Amino acid sequence: MRLLLGPDETIPVAGRFSYRSDRPYEVEVAFISRGETVATWLFARDLLIDGLHDEVGHGDVRVWPTHRAGGAHRVHIELATDDSVCELAVRTTELIAWLEQTTAIVPPGHEDRHLDIDAHLARLLAGKC
Repeated sequence: MRLLLGPDETIPVAGRFSYRSDRPYEVEVAFISRGETVATWLFARDLLIDGLHDEVGHGDVRVWPTHRAGGAHRVHIELATDDSVCELAVRTTELIAWLEQTTAIVPPGHEDRHLDIDAHLARLLAGKC
């Protein structure tokens, strides 16, 4: 990924996307510095899938495709907190390859078949969420 600092200025950012079939609606992005996770974001997998073609999301997470003349296709991911906003760019081909792996595990529209609602409700009621 690349962190966008300005219109023509970026720096590389180490991040790891992960997906779990027992949490089929979400993806996790862990940001890594010096081998340690420094921040983690959870958001809907559908945002990444839909963000390949259209601008989607509002509030904390927004996703949209971009293409610069003579440049690679990228997907931008904007993450916002009350204090700040950061915009990241991911190569579209790499994101598609990763998303294809997640959809092989749990196809879109079939998430409910993999969600153990009783286990999640028990964790919620036990205060472990």
